[in-house]
Amino acid sequence: ELVDLGVRSLRDLSGPVQLFQVRADGLRSEFPSLRTIDVVPGNLPVQSSSFVGRDDDVATIVEAIDAHQVVTLIGVGGVGKTRLALQSAAMLAPRFRDGVWLIELAPVTDGDGVDGAVASVFMLQPQPGRSWRQVVVDGLAGREVLLVIDNCEHVLDDTAALVEALAECPSVRILVTSRESLAVAGEWAWRVPSLTGEAAVELFIERADTAASGFHPDVADRGVIGEICDRLDGIALAIELAAARVRSMSPTQIRDRLDERFRLLTGSRRSIERHQTLRHAVQWSYDLLEPVEQSVVQQVSVFVGGFTLDAATAITELDEYEVLDILDSLVRKSLLYVDRSDSDVRYGMLETIRQFAEEALASTGTSDETRDRHASYYADKSDIAYAQLPTNDEPLAYRFIDSEITNLAAAFAWALTREQADHAVRIAANTHLLARYRLLTEALRWPEDAIGLARKHDHRHLPHLLAAAADAAAGAGRDQDAIRYGFEAVALNDDDRYDFDIFAYYIAGMAIGNGDGSTDEALSVLRSGADHPADSPARVTLLYLHILTYFFGVAVPADESDIAIERLKASSMPSVRAGGFWVQALIVSAHDVAAAIALCQQAIAADCGCRIFVESVRGFQIGLIAKTDDIDAALGGFAPIVATWQTSPGDTYLRGGMTELAAWLARLGYSDDAARLFGAISQGRLGSWTNPSAAGVQELAEAFTASFEAGAALDPRAAGEFAHELLAQVRADRLTT
Repeated sequence: ELVDLGVRSLRDLSGPVQLFQVRADGLRSEFPSLRTIDVVPGNLPVQSSSFVGRDDDVATIVEAIDAHQVVTLIGVGGVGKTRLALQSAAMLAPRFRDGVWLIELAPVTDGDGVDGAVASVFMLQPQPGRSWRQVVVDGLAGREVLLVIDNCEHVLDDTAALVEALAECPSVRILVTSRESLAVAGEWAWRVPSLTGEAAVELFIERADTAASGFHPDVADRGVIGEICDRLDGIALAIELAAARVRSMSPTQIRDRLDERFRLLTGSRRSIERHQTLRHAVQWSYDLLEPVEQSVVQQVSVFVGGFTLDAATAITELDEYEVLDILDSLVRKSLLYVDRSDSDVRYGMLETIRQFAEEALASTGTSDETRDRHASYYADKSDIAYAQLPTNDEPLAYRFIDSEITNLAAAFAWALTREQADHAVRIAANTHLLARYRLLTEALRWPEDAIGLARKHDHRHLPHLLAAAADAAAGAGRDQDAIRYGFEAVALNDDDRYDFDIFAYYIAGMAIGNGDGSTDEALSVLRSGADHPADSPARVTLLYLHILTYFFGVAVPADESDIAIERLKASSMPSVRAGGFWVQALIVSAHDVAAAIALCQQAIAADCGCRIFVESVRGFQIGLIAKTDDIDAALGGFAPIVATWQTSPGDTYLRGGMTELAAWLARLGYSDDAARLFGAISQGRLGSWTNPSAAGVQELAEAFTASFEAGAALDPRAAGEFAHELLAQVRADRLTT
């Protein structure tokens, strides 16, 4: 098809000619402005800096203006709305016979000046008996123009009224930049995204080179610059102000000072005032809010990682519907954003906005009270989530922890600092196990951090907290601490002064069994818990009794195992029901590997949400697959096992899969490497291992002592890299043999 580019004057031709662009599959669709000798009317300013990283966004806007009379670019201050609008308008200039015109509304102090600002650009004269709006509409009638109305959020209603009036001029197109949409008929509003990835890094580097000629970052610097851009939320203004600091600072120095970004990121006094500093850019939006909106923005700044309507209502102490209206207004004004990825809508705030609002909250003197309400809310919510764990609502508990772990971290830190024992102990005790089940590491230290407060106040959750501390210590390989905490948790669990927690038995038993405690002690604790009436209907202690019994090599009568499996599959807890299949797999693995692999897959496919359980089953399953000599399947299966080990990091409850890998490598003949890997997994200790495959690699480790000790010096991440290298070596060797 042909795209009409208008009548234009070309060099060496006697008169203007009609120009067309050919559009067809395989041809480019976007080109620089036509180099014709006629001058397109307009007042777009010449840009002194290059345009970086938004070519796709320009294409989106150009297409939108073709389809809509009014296009509004919305977004937080400094994100780059104006520059994007000007670049898009420049690309569109040849299509508008009467030009592209910029209407800058930032200097306009009240709504009455909006119409006059447009009239001034077009040099329209006042007419007796007619308003400026009527004069503007009459003056633009019949003209083919694109109006770029920039920064209208402070005079939004009057701008919207003018735009609605210009609907009478069908050949007028309007491109608006604002913190919020105009909400007029026919408007296409588009939120300008933050810069991400390489585009953000390239903007920083280009502006830094302008500020300090010859700036050539190396690979390490580029990594730091990427961190800077991420922490600045991809806000173009903030990135440019940070880049200007390269004149006197290194990227690392800039990154390390971003917690004080409003003092660090200041610009030239020659800039437009709202762009002189990052603070000015945010202050411009903040000052336009109603007092109640400012108050809510301040209070929700205590949330980290987003929040729900329920949470905002709790800390603001306002009516839910009033809060809903305010949040809706703040989203429209680009101070909050909405995350719909979860079933429950969550609100978020860019870190730059959050820091500004946090400072504003501190200045009111009410910050402590707001943070107290925040801690109280999350302590109560953690109670609810923990109570869901042994029920069919187990996945809901994991959804809560996935969404709220950063808020829980902030609430716990605040409560601990303020010595609010009840909040700190409940958050630590409840959150730890949920986070561990999801392989989240944020809460690993919380139980031990809170034990002093719990003892001081003789808190009713002390056994629960001690069990969590035992689990954390066991996961970190601190066996003696784990055993000590585990025995104390069980001893206090039946004390009437404290709340009973059935999970204490299984955690203590596993901690003792995985540490240096005796087999009999571990199984005794687990049997006590499995026989306790409170273990029904979840049967969680029964599950781990039979898992540990298998790994300890203790024979269990078939009828007892059958009854246990039946009870596990009837559990109220999805992960325990899945565990019934794993127990079956453990039992049959000695004589029917294929059946055991299939049963493991049933356990994994149950999708219970407990990642530590699923990864444990997967490690055992891959070990079985490796024994079938299907090398390709083993290679594909061990790679994610290693990745999980690295990110956990090195959780001892996940070492089963890594031990299976070491045993497999030994069987393939990589004896020295297997011993080294086993040294890294065990951190140099050959204590009691609850994994049948460990016996073979323990003997190997003793034969290859130097390699074993070298591996013990590796941290979990380095061990993971070494394991990935070994898998790559096996794959390469397989291709050549």
